[in-house]
Amino acid sequence: MQKRAFLKGGLAALGGFGLMGAASVANPAAGNIPAAKDIKWDEEFDTIIVGSGVAATCAGNEALDQGLKKVIMVEKMPVYGGNSAITGFWINIPRSPEQLKHGVTDDSPELFLKDTLKAGEGFNDPALAKALCFNALDAYNYLLERGCKFAPTPFIQGGQSKIRSLAPEVSAGISVMLPLHRYFLSKGGIMRKNTIVDEVIKDETGRAVGVAVREGYAFDINSRDNDLTNTTGTRRYYRASKGIIFGAGGFVNDWRMTSMIDPKITKDTEGTNHPGATAGALFTLMRAGGVPVHLSYIQWGPWCSPDDKGIGMGADVCDFLKQYGAAFDPKTGKRCFNELGNRTELTNDIFSLKNEDGSQRFAVLIADSQFVPKVSIERYLTKSLHSGTTKKFETLEELAAFYKIPLEPLKAEIAKYNGWIKEGREFDPDFHRPLTPNEGVLMGKGPWYGHRLTSKLHYTMGGIKINDRAEVIGQDFEPIPGLYAAGEITGGVHGVTRLGGNSVLDGIVFGRIAGKSVAQAK
Repeated sequence: MQKRAFLKGGLAALGGFGLMGAASVANPAAGNIPAAKDIKWDEEFDTIIVGSGVAATCAGNEALDQGLKKVIMVEKMPVYGGNSAITGFWINIPRSPEQLKHGVTDDSPELFLKDTLKAGEGFNDPALAKALCFNALDAYNYLLERGCKFAPTPFIQGGQSKIRSLAPEVSAGISVMLPLHRYFLSKGGIMRKNTIVDEVIKDETGRAVGVAVREGYAFDINSRDNDLTNTTGTRRYYRASKGIIFGAGGFVNDWRMTSMIDPKITKDTEGTNHPGATAGALFTLMRAGGVPVHLSYIQWGPWCSPDDKGIGMGADVCDFLKQYGAAFDPKTGKRCFNELGNRTELTNDIFSLKNEDGSQRFAVLIADSQFVPKVSIERYLTKSLHSGTTKKFETLEELAAFYKIPLEPLKAEIAKYNGWIKEGREFDPDFHRPLTPNEGVLMGKGPWYGHRLTSKLHYTMGGIKINDRAEVIGQDFEPIPGLYAAGEITGGVHGVTRLGGNSVLDGIVFGRIAGKSVAQAK
């Protein structure tokens, strides 16, 4: 999809959603909810947190750290953690100890902000983007203090000008979410699964004072219409004396929403998110008066493989293959795009490779053995090799034969690429790829590794408008008293394209801000 077409369709979708009223996003599964004055509250809390991913959990932890006593986190799914538990949990931190030890001493929050705004094409909310980038190092220290650990070697992702991304020391997001959840429970936080929030309840002044929930809600993994048809669970009413925080994530798996925004998306389009990533919570906030922004900006994940189901085993290897190797068109044997472009650029480049009959042709990422020390074998490469997504070959000839790549053009292209590195070039002349982040690694020492590349639905940049205090902005353009949001359910932080490693940071930074704001609320 060309960028112009993307923006044209995206802005039209944005306009449509921006005009939606409460009646247009009614919740048929919720039933009738009485007015606040008529409700007999079943339970009362200081604050209610909706969701259980990194934004929700950091909000709950911060609220407890700020002195609130009765804080509950409600999750509609049968497990905690949301997308945060299954993601790679890669996080961008300028001036981290790992970055400095690696010799990257010229990074800064200012440069990080510049990269973030460039990827967002100027559509970022400036205040939110600045808060994200200038609170990054503090967010990192916050995680360390709560028992989270990161691998010692930083790396680069597409759209970044410096090596500043960090990965968890062990496994993926679950290894970070577990200590954060344990901290929440150790401070007296309450966690409740299989509980869906249907409505925000306001008092006569317009303040959000509670929520209508269904306990015992049973998400149907076989249904793509849970928000419309699933009526399971028992109605209860929770009161919040200080406020309500939504950290319920995005809507990548809501095919009705995504297909309205991008017509090429169908019910069968693959995504990387957990099944519960639907638009229900977003619509709940819209019915409460929240204003949606940037709904048309849906990000694809250009580090997936057609040989994996969903996010798969190879996704975590892919960024390392791109950093220390290159992407080749199997038809021509030539490099086909800037492997370190941002996610929108890469997705457009990936989908531009077509066969004569219009079917998709998949680029092949190729790297030699020299990339292996750069990645944890146990965590990433071994899993991808075992699944068959990444394949290992003793010679380049074997690799070329397997993927049906013409050998001589492939050899010539690798030699040309190596020549640029030997010359010390900062960028390659063909696609303006930065060459310095790969640390001068040449390609030529077997064994070789191959990995077919595609892009899958991954992240929704749009959501509910908030300010830099994480307060939800209402249709009068003023904060809605008692209502806060953080993470992927919000919009404005990332603009058109989110940098890889910024979503986790977004959840931590604004989750903590929301927790502080609710604790300070009058």
